[in-house]
Amino acid sequence: MELIDTSHIPNWPEHVLLAYNEMNDVEGIEVLSEKERKKFHSFKSEGRKAEYLNSRKLFRFLLAELGADPDSAQLLKYNGGKPYGICGENHMYVSFTHTPEKVFCAISKEIELGLDSEVVSRKVKPRVLNRILNKSERESLHNIDPIVVWTIKEAAVKFLGTGLGTHMDDHTIVKTKKNRYSVRFNDDKLIEICSFRQSDHQIALAYQSKHI
Repeated sequence: MELIDTSHIPNWPEHVLLAYNEMNDVEGIEVLSEKERKKFHSFKSEGRKAEYLNSRKLFRFLLAELGADPDSAQLLKYNGGKPYGICGENHMYVSFTHTPEKVFCAISKEIELGLDSEVVSRKVKPRVLNRILNKSERESLHNIDPIVVWTIKEAAVKFLGTGLGTHMDDHTIVKTKKNRYSVRFNDDKLIEICSFRQSDHQIALAYQSKHI
């Protein structure tokens, strides 16, 4: 597991930690609770097992980085499937994303999150972009790398936590700075999105803006 240095990333929000682990790391099952181990063994796919195990290892690793006690923590889900953490009396905002090679986790005590990543070599077909972008976005984001567009859209959906039923073209992404985007949802909640490249991965973090 490795903590990613985000100090050099423009517009990265304060109080958010980011880490990753290699997907082929399948050691350390002892960190799982009894309930989690049963869940782990219920998966038929080795890839799903690796994703599940590494997500929880990263969660505990980042809790320790925050000075919290991983042994007192629980990783739970809202009804829509979005994860969150409880550590003692503290609520932890958590988001995970994975590719075939890596699992990433972002965590914060302060702000709501949505994290997405893709290998930069992945090809996003034009018909897929047409499906997830509305007319305004197709005009304003036409010169942005498709993998960037895909990850910022996915990060926004993960922030919402509304799952696969979300219409990705319902909310308009606006580019505001070099690696920064924003979207305002129907309740006037403003979400900002930081997009950057880490090694061979494109990563996007959606987070709740402190601006009105």
